[in-house]
Amino acid sequence: MKQTNIESQFSTPNTPLKLKMTKIKIRIFYFFPNFPILWEPIQSTRMRILYCLLLPLAILCLSPSSADLDKSRPSAVSQYLNNYRYLSKQLSQSTSIPEPVILAIAGLESNWGKSELAVNANNHFGIKSKPERPGLSYCKQTLEYEGWLVYATVACFRRYPLISESYSDFGDFILTRDNYAQIRGLPSWNYRAWVEGLREGGYATDPGDTDKVLRIIWRYHLYELQE
Repeated sequence: MKQTNIESQFSTPNTPLKLKMTKIKIRIFYFFPNFPILWEPIQSTRMRILYCLLLPLAILCLSPSSADLDKSRPSAVSQYLNNYRYLSKQLSQSTSIPEPVILAIAGLESNWGKSELAVNANNHFGIKSKPERPGLSYCKQTLEYEGWLVYATVACFRRYPLISESYSDFGDFILTRDNYAQIRGLPSWNYRAWVEGLREGGYATDPGDTDKVLRIIWRYHLYELQE
């Protein structure tokens, strides 16, 4: 198989410098898929080293500040983050569930704290009542999915005296159920793998739930909140 120009440049016997450059290039390719477009025109090894050193600094300088990000979010989203981010931060630290995932699911399920279930039951994650999980409940009409078939039904959800209990129950729900065992060892920085793992575990019946959660993370820059 014919090698590409970039591959051929690093296929010769590696000097320590070329080996180091290869590792840097692989790391940058992982985070910036369009990097080859910028990399190939630069032929000088010295210039490539300088480029690798200056690129992270340029990205840092061009990244929007937290104030700018807050202005770019709708007021309902900003208000929710101001009110409840301390809960998502605590939960992420104690469970390793990525904070962007916690906030995106809470925002989606609770309509940023304004849904009927959030207002009347302090339930921000749409967790349903189960016989094996006794506690208060709140029953309401909801939509369920079987594949792409949507139908209306009445379901009972967990009701909490405090919103903080909804957050802690979400953590317990993910950490104790066998169908989520495959994601509990994932690194907390890999929020996409967590979202996809929750889908495979059956967290939501909506087949479009994964895309909705990821769009919320990207649209409202929730990945910037990851520590």
